[in-house]
Amino acid sequence: MEYTFRKCRDEDAAFIMEIKERCFRWYIEKIYGWDYEEQLKFTRREMAARLQYMNIIRCEEKDIGMFTFFIDEAGDACIGMFAILPEYQGKGLGTQILKDAFAKYPGRRFYLQTYRENPARRLYQRVGFEKYGETDTHWLMEKKIHVHYVEIF
Repeated sequence: MEYTFRKCRDEDAAFIMEIKERCFRWYIEKIYGWDYEEQLKFTRREMAARLQYMNIIRCEEKDIGMFTFFIDEAGDACIGMFAILPEYQGKGLGTQILKDAFAKYPGRRFYLQTYRENPARRLYQRVGFEKYGETDTHWLMEKKIHVHYVEIF
């Protein structure tokens, strides 16, 4: 499945809320209780802080997901909000996006956090992420870069 990214804009808040509601509401509701207005405020704060790192995933000329990604101060690659609308899940798109990111930034440690019960954990594990910690609500996961040393003498 082919995809492209476009930079997220302030006008995308409604689409991000659609993604959150369709992909994460079940868990947000379980942990915090779902309050649309509170989630919208949180989303707007997140956009104000990280808009330059937020990308809308496009497929078949439609906006279908969100991929937030940046290189942190330590040089590690942080994946923030990563979600694909349900009707586009299970088609290998998430795997491809992650593998493309790994190829674009070789030799870096990648990390993310995901809700503890999020089925996407299996995707992350399949592409090499491992749990290195957890909170009451999230797994902290990383994909370490394994360096292979070859003895030449």
